[in-house]
Amino acid sequence: MDFLIDTNFLIGRWRSGKTGAEQAFINLHPGAAIGLPWIVKAEFLRGAELAAHPAEEVASFIDRYPVVWPDEETLRIYAHTYAELMHINQIIGPHDLWIAASALRTELPLLTRNVSEFSRVPDLRVEDYTMTNTL
Repeated sequence: MDFLIDTNFLIGRWRSGKTGAEQAFINLHPGAAIGLPWIVKAEFLRGAELAAHPAEEVASFIDRYPVVWPDEETLRIYAHTYAELMHINQIIGPHDLWIAASALRTELPLLTRNVSEFSRVPDLRVEDYTMTNTL
């Protein structure tokens, strides 16, 4: 795997298909393997359910991305990162913290539009996939 994605990447890919910034990033990185943290999959499925998208379409779309599941080390990273951010008064949302912990655990860059939030996390490699000079 080469990158992990934030929920906004997945939603953008769903909405824009082959015409959005997500596809442009993919075109700039042919052959790159993109995975998603489990919480990103959950957030996407929640939104698809609320929007009443057809389950088969959603499954066909999302099943192309391998899922990164938390292990004991991910849990430790989550707890440590939460404490670290609390001490410096820079806490991020709980779902974003799980996404960050997954990216830290896998040592992969996180593709997101939400750079301001994720850049608060020490040692997290954050890439704004909408920028043409990414990586």
